[in-house]
Amino acid sequence: MKRFVRFPWRFFWKFFFYQLVIFNLLFIAVISTIDVRYRVRPWVYNEALLNFFVFSIMMAAFTSYRFTRPIQRLTLKALRISSKRIYGSLVDPQDDDLLEDELGDVSELDVALNHIHRKMKKRKSQYLQAQEESQAFMSAVAEGLISVSMDEKILYFNSQFAAQFLTSDQLQVPVLRLSEAIRSSDVLEGFSRAINDGKGNRFTVRLATLVDNAPRYFAVSVNPIRNAKTKEIYGVVGIFHDITDLKKVEQVRIDFVGNASHELRTPLTSIKGYVETLKEDVKTGHMDQAGKFLDIVSRNIDRLMDLVNDLLSLSTLESHPELRMEMIHPLQISEHIVSEMAVLAAEKNIAIRVIGEVPPFMADAGKVEQVLRNLVSNAIKFIPAGKTVQIRWESDGPKAVLLKVIDNGQGIPEEHLDRLFERFYRIDKGRTRDAGGTGLGLAIVKHIMQSHGGSVAVKSKLEQGSEFICTFPIK
Repeated sequence: MKRFVRFPWRFFWKFFFYQLVIFNLLFIAVISTIDVRYRVRPWVYNEALLNFFVFSIMMAAFTSYRFTRPIQRLTLKALRISSKRIYGSLVDPQDDDLLEDELGDVSELDVALNHIHRKMKKRKSQYLQAQEESQAFMSAVAEGLISVSMDEKILYFNSQFAAQFLTSDQLQVPVLRLSEAIRSSDVLEGFSRAINDGKGNRFTVRLATLVDNAPRYFAVSVNPIRNAKTKEIYGVVGIFHDITDLKKVEQVRIDFVGNASHELRTPLTSIKGYVETLKEDVKTGHMDQAGKFLDIVSRNIDRLMDLVNDLLSLSTLESHPELRMEMIHPLQISEHIVSEMAVLAAEKNIAIRVIGEVPPFMADAGKVEQVLRNLVSNAIKFIPAGKTVQIRWESDGPKAVLLKVIDNGQGIPEEHLDRLFERFYRIDKGRTRDAGGTGLGLAIVKHIMQSHGGSVAVKSKLEQGSEFICTFPIK
């Protein structure tokens, strides 16, 4: 609702009385001069004085109104420039004559107000545009942003910060303090240090978030905000950069280096030990155990070569997953792998059967062979003698082909199924090493399937065997 600007009566009456007094004093002075010279009769003197007094009232009222009316309009115009919401638009339909009246001597003030209005309008437009651009930028930034006053009251936060740290009830609070939003002594200390010392600081902190109800790692950067002219600090801005994924990658790298070092150290230690023993035996001429020691050294060298080859394969799949796509025939690849594994299967009296028939599909033949070789060799190594391994091909509708490697061995405990495709993960480390495994076979299978746009899964129950399912999309 617009506020009414009343007529400036105080200015009107002051101007009115000043004119009235001046007019009448001048008239009395004139009449007195005439009376002294010409001896005017009293009744004429009194009648003239009365008539002029009435005339002066009308003249003073008219001139006061004519001078005061433009001031009222200029006041209304200035108020509308300063507050359009309260006093209405500068050009109001009910006051069409506001800018059309002749303002007389105050027209220069009107011109000045128009100039001020144009400049304010332009600056307001620039400010609103800059504000919209700033808000759009702040909302598009992936990091959480927050600005805090000198008394640690939150002045601004973007949508990312709100999604991570603020509940719906906190969003409704008109004045929210930083300590109410984030209850972390490290964060509060960092902001307090920036306010008190006037210097920026950075630190890493682990905070609970509302995104997945789990703690996440943040690299927090806090910097003071200064006045451009006085250089005085009037607030602090903080940036919360989520580095949880980087921490996970770093931990994966650390684990990988540790596991790889351990896997390499074990055969190297064995090789070094037996070589040293052989050197002593050669010096003393005791060659009875030489053949046995050389066999052990040879097996460890083969194990090292397998480990290095698997590491190179895994590295290639992760960095350059290039595929040589061609039309492959699943049964031909299966028969080729069965012939490769025949000797290893015969040693444990394990039968390998190929079941099912699917039409040819586009895939990397070498990579599909590697998947099948790893899965079948794992099954042969880890199931008891006399069991069976099935290679089964099935169609999963018109869009996918399923490769299933099924055994009827002892099965895999349920607690290991989620981590089975991690690098160097083993259910029984000693037993796996004795069987000649590197701990990378299933990780390679997972990466090959992902490079094809497919997936791999496992189903297993104790004493009921295991089933590895690879899904190849038809392209």
